[in-house]
Amino acid sequence: MDLGLHDKVALVTGAGLGMGRATALVLAEEGSRLALTSQTEARLEKTAADAAERGAPDVATWTADLSTPDGAARVVAAARERFGTVDVLVNTVGPYQRTTGILEQDDELWEEHLQGVLLSAVRMCREVVPLMQAAGGGAIVNVSAMSIRHHIPALAPYSAAKNALAHFTKNLAREFASDGIRSNAVMPGMIASEPVRERMSKAAAEKGMSEAEYLEDANRRYHGVTWADRLGEPAEIAAVIAFLVSDRASYVNGAWVNVDGGSSF
Repeated sequence: MDLGLHDKVALVTGAGLGMGRATALVLAEEGSRLALTSQTEARLEKTAADAAERGAPDVATWTADLSTPDGAARVVAAARERFGTVDVLVNTVGPYQRTTGILEQDDELWEEHLQGVLLSAVRMCREVVPLMQAAGGGAIVNVSAMSIRHHIPALAPYSAAKNALAHFTKNLAREFASDGIRSNAVMPGMIASEPVRERMSKAAAEKGMSEAEYLEDANRRYHGVTWADRLGEPAEIAAVIAFLVSDRASYVNGAWVNVDGGSSF
């Protein structure tokens, strides 16, 4: 299926690993020109090299901390200078930190999640939307999380920021629909990104379990967070993102799309 993404300029945040890296590679296969950003240069350059091998006609990278006020402005200015515009924006960045409970979640932790999860994406949209308006349209996907629907106290700061991001996405979609700009959110479930696999492997070892046993135990303890008998893969999220930013999804706007193996409502 031709998604109509050939030669589109796609700016992907968090492109060094996980869903950001997977999205960059899927868009590369569709022939998109890529503007990639991450905090870690080595991982970012690996993604860029792999994207070029998979067919991206042009790839540029910038390291940046998007949780800072000037990070987004610097990256978008550089992307505009290199490519002239941005047709697609995918925001995947955001810290994830589990605690033992709400009373251990201090102001610093809440601030870290609000800056890294929510405001990083808000700032990127603030910088990119005027470019899309000038070009006559564009598509944005913000990566939220299925945890906003399940209310896990240990993830309260993360889930609250992801919930705010999902609502921001709907408001963005409504305000700029008449400008031809579509904004959607994807809600991934338990995804086997590199950090998740590391955390799960460590936790399973501490409990004397295999990873499969640990997943089954976690699913029971958290009341069926997935109906699938496995974690999702970053590439499975990336495929949905690629559809949402494509011409094939031209009438999809303001949606919250579950990609979690089931269980969410």
